[in-house]
Amino acid sequence: EAAQADLAALRQAGVQFLEPVVFDRQPVAAGWLQRIKCLLARRPDRFLVGTDRTAALAEALQGRMPDAVLTVWSENASNLVSTLPVPFRFTYAGNPDHKVLDARLELAERLGRVSLPGRLRNRARYAVTKAAHLQVIRRFDLMWNVAANDAADYRAAGINARYLQNMWPAAIHGDWEAARDATEQTAPLKIVGNVGNLSATGNSYGLLTMATEIVPELRRRLGDGGFEIHLFGGGAPHPAVQRHLDDPHIKVRGFVDDLDREILSAPIFLVANNSDRFKVGHTRFLHAWSLGAAVVGFADSALAMPEIAHGQNALLGQTPAELARHIVDLAADTAMRRRLGRSGADMVTGPFAPQRVTAQIASDIEEHMAASATRAGR
Repeated sequence: EAAQADLAALRQAGVQFLEPVVFDRQPVAAGWLQRIKCLLARRPDRFLVGTDRTAALAEALQGRMPDAVLTVWSENASNLVSTLPVPFRFTYAGNPDHKVLDARLELAERLGRVSLPGRLRNRARYAVTKAAHLQVIRRFDLMWNVAANDAADYRAAGINARYLQNMWPAAIHGDWEAARDATEQTAPLKIVGNVGNLSATGNSYGLLTMATEIVPELRRRLGDGGFEIHLFGGGAPHPAVQRHLDDPHIKVRGFVDDLDREILSAPIFLVANNSDRFKVGHTRFLHAWSLGAAVVGFADSALAMPEIAHGQNALLGQTPAELARHIVDLAADTAMRRRLGRSGADMVTGPFAPQRVTAQIASDIEEHMAASATRAGR
């Protein structure tokens, strides 16, 4: 009902909604012959879903052609509009396609036996995917990326990219301090260790680090039975990851009826991702901050989200041992947990507020189009 009310308000404001665009999800470069042709034509972008499928989009537009297009968090949509004949293209995006693929392939090689020919195929697949993705994004006038390190990588590739914060649409939990005072579980210490798909690439790296390096450190400091790490989210971990999760201190909870309540009752919110080579932004920081959580994570998390500051809205460490020490210190210091929680909540209502981020996108689009009109009039 709330969504329908929002849609009605948008229609009243003049927003037109078109029929969903349904297009062939098979890439143009399907089959070896087509792939060779696309490579010879220097069109690796045709390996991607959506590229050169503008006929379906044109049909949905019913003869109208927009002055500009904006894609939000959709690689397929970006591929689709990249060849649409419009004056301006903009995209607000997350993890680069090739970065995710590279990390996933490396994880597969690390967790299982991959032959030399298989490794060579993986490298070729990565190279083509990277070339294809960058070819698509170079057609855009401006990209906002939610990870500062990824925005820098795009700029190094000659793309007009800038860092813009992610958004957390939910409001701050109104009485999070009272809820935490009443429900936080300290004996045994409850730690939230994952929120999201357990088979996702970043989570797989994080779960390995947590289970094989952080848990042993916590055992040494808190003793057997002194803590519980709760993992929330769907999906099945990779079998090579799963065997490390068979530990009495690790509770694989799956989906729960009230995730916010679970987070509020945990004194510590651990983000074990970003300890390895795959360093990306994570919305779980925002979710945790919206509930006043005391966040512990790796220092490299700030490469993607520079607003994460040690001692201000999180405790960050370089090693699993440092993270374990931070967890133990926070478990014994309610005042520090609340101070970090309040600063984290300020992040959600400040830099990561949807109103601020969307206003920045609108302002940048207007500025870019106005500057282009000025240049054209000279």
